[in-house]
Amino acid sequence: MPKVSEEHREARRRQILDAAWVCFARNGFHKTSMPDVFAEAGLSAGAVYRYFPGKEALITAIAEVSTRQLIDILDAHLGAAELPAPDELLPAIVEDLTVLGEGSLPAPMAPQVWSEMMRDHRLAAAVADMLGDIQDRLTRLCRRYQDAGTVDADLDPGDTARVMLALIQGWIIQWNTMGLAAHQQIRAGVRALLAGPRAAGARG
Repeated sequence: MPKVSEEHREARRRQILDAAWVCFARNGFHKTSMPDVFAEAGLSAGAVYRYFPGKEALITAIAEVSTRQLIDILDAHLGAAELPAPDELLPAIVEDLTVLGEGSLPAPMAPQVWSEMMRDHRLAAAVADMLGDIQDRLTRLCRRYQDAGTVDADLDPGDTARVMLALIQGWIIQWNTMGLAAHQQIRAGVRALLAGPRAAGARG
């Protein structure tokens, strides 16, 4: 029997995850059954269970994919020679999340993941390190702004990063549940709050 290549295994795993993503987006975690995923993927139960032993494993993998998207966006900003102005950073991060997914909503699976983490401690533990990675990257971004003199040097960068993460999470939830108008209001509010002190200083 010929060996299955790593490329084939990864493609099959991606096929299953894509099918699970569609099912979870359509019906939510709890109303989606494994037979729903089999049908969406066009695969037998055995083919799916070879990669994922159950729905909990699929949910965890989807959570990791969804969280990794934000980490990749933050890494891109950290790797850039220049950062956007502080009042442009958060809108750019959230809007970049719409580019990575299908449709026009940012990280549409993330609110389901965060809700499930409150119920499933194993999922929370699986995602915890990645959320810590996000916190670390936001802290490093804050320090870069402090070094550039565009963010108050007296602010604790870790505390500021925690607030930034909370704002990103709330922003994603409101855009997904309340629509584009909510996003536009939050974007305008963030820009006014962060640009205001600089504008006032320039006038002074």
